[in-house]
Amino acid sequence: MTDAVDNEENERDLSAEVERRRRIIAGELKERTLWFVMLRWWVPPSILAGVAVAWFIGVKFAVIPLIASAGFILAYNIVFFLLSRRLRKEPSQEPEYIEQFTYWQVALDYGAMFLLIHYTGGAASPFIFFFIFHIIFASILLPSRSAYAFSAFVVVGAGIIAAAEYMQWIPHHALYFQNKAIDLAEKPFHMMAEMAFFAASVFITTFCTTAIMNMLRRRIVKLADLSEAVTLLNNKLQALYVMIQAIGSAQHLDQVLKVVTSELSRLPDIKAISVKLLSDDHKYLYYAAGHGLPEEFYKNKVIEVEKSALHRDIIEGKLYVTGRITQREMAQFGEDLAQEGLQSVLFAPLIVENRITGILGAYCDRPDRFDQDDVDFFRLAAGLVAIALENARAYESIENLIVERSKFMMRMAHNMRAPLAAMVTVIEVLRDGYRGDLTDEQRKYIRRVEMRARSMISLINELMIISRNRSEAREQVKKPVDLNSISGRIQQTFREEAAEKQVAFQVTAPPGLPKITGDPDMIEQMLENIVSNAIKYTRPGGRVGATFSAGTNGHVRIEVSDDGIGIPRADKPKLFSEFFRAQNARAVQEFGTGLGLAIVKDIVDKHGGRIFVESEEGLGTIFVVHLPIAGEENIK
Repeated sequence: MTDAVDNEENERDLSAEVERRRRIIAGELKERTLWFVMLRWWVPPSILAGVAVAWFIGVKFAVIPLIASAGFILAYNIVFFLLSRRLRKEPSQEPEYIEQFTYWQVALDYGAMFLLIHYTGGAASPFIFFFIFHIIFASILLPSRSAYAFSAFVVVGAGIIAAAEYMQWIPHHALYFQNKAIDLAEKPFHMMAEMAFFAASVFITTFCTTAIMNMLRRRIVKLADLSEAVTLLNNKLQALYVMIQAIGSAQHLDQVLKVVTSELSRLPDIKAISVKLLSDDHKYLYYAAGHGLPEEFYKNKVIEVEKSALHRDIIEGKLYVTGRITQREMAQFGEDLAQEGLQSVLFAPLIVENRITGILGAYCDRPDRFDQDDVDFFRLAAGLVAIALENARAYESIENLIVERSKFMMRMAHNMRAPLAAMVTVIEVLRDGYRGDLTDEQRKYIRRVEMRARSMISLINELMIISRNRSEAREQVKKPVDLNSISGRIQQTFREEAAEKQVAFQVTAPPGLPKITGDPDMIEQMLENIVSNAIKYTRPGGRVGATFSAGTNGHVRIEVSDDGIGIPRADKPKLFSEFFRAQNARAVQEFGTGLGLAIVKDIVDKHGGRIFVESEEGLGTIFVVHLPIAGEENIK
């Protein structure tokens, strides 16, 4: 019983392969047969031209029947032309129709040739050797057996015409040259010799042409096979490339699952893709994603590994593939695959660092879809999918840790700020003598305590700013920002501080600056941090300037420059790191948080901008910020 089923399946596979090759050949046949329709338009005018030339050089024959034959060729070619339009409009026409179309063309062409031969001297007709061209055309258009059949038809037909004319069963239309008849009927031996040579020429031509065409057809089929293989390989490489991109760019699990399932389902004959993930205790498999399957097949569906021997084998590292799903297997799949007509299934374990995290499934509605190349490909694809999923999980874990850290920092900062603020208030009371006079030594220590406390408050405030800016809960404001207004406020905010330190301070902003899109408070805070640092680290008598200008390539340029202490070359790479302060900055200002420039960089990044620093220790520093104009997404 099993052998009978296998034989039946092999016969089906063989017939499917034959049908595929037949369709490939039919596609080539269609192109050639349409070309011969266009070529046939030249035959009637060529016959008329030949008639004119023959009469001019003194060859006489039955003209009216010859012109009628040309009209017959023109008439049936019009019919073929109208039918060929159907072939052009319907590229997927059945091979049977294309073959019938070709047979009718060859048959009518041969009939027309017999008429031309009969009316131009029979066996003595010069048209008889034109059959050689038709034999070549038939060998090109038709299978070898059909080409030999038509060759035999030509030889037999020509012989019948010659014999019938010789026996006077049909009238003989002789050729005349300069009023002398060219008639082989009067010379039977010459006629038989010519017919023998004609038959030999026909069959030799058929043999040579069919041999060449058989070789070409095999090459065409091989080329089509190679083309399909290249297309399939290209699709596989594209799917792998997209998955590799997903490993590096897609950051969330649902994004990765969507990308890999949709890309793998694009492969030829792949109807659906599924991803099952293994629970932490390895007891359950749950469907994380499915593409091409109805949602009821996989949504909220869980498989108990202990109850499914098939799935248990897969999560132990075995790859499973079948070309014809049995009822027993269908029960273990846990999904009604028969309803969708799925017959071929491939399951590959998702393995990363010798750990199995789930199963990648591929489904096809064609039997025996997956060969060894597909098995190797999906094994590789499963490895990439496993890495992508592991990366996504790690990213989500890190993301959750960052959120928790931000929440912790906010709680810690909030709890510390209140007692520090109360401490500063008490210190101010003591410093101002409300609880009694203080000695100079006592005032000195109180000032140091106050500076420390205020430094702590500043640190807490900046930590809260960073946490708030980086928190996912905070939605960034996106609206047009008027830089002219901000520049005016920056001038007013730092005018007194600069004057107190004896530093020249000037803000320059031309009227009508282009607006940018973003959060006005964050932009102002970013500029305040840069300007505050410039004034803080510029010696008395120095200068600080902030210049706004409309740059090129769709951005606004903001430059803050000073002639202060500058930045040591070794400290530049760490300038925007949290809690980092340059060594010469610590010498000028003992207390500082090291968070100001980290906040600046974070704000610039959030607004799609860029920041550059040019500095020379002892000579000064220039900060340049580029921010995209409203409506522009990128800076080039």
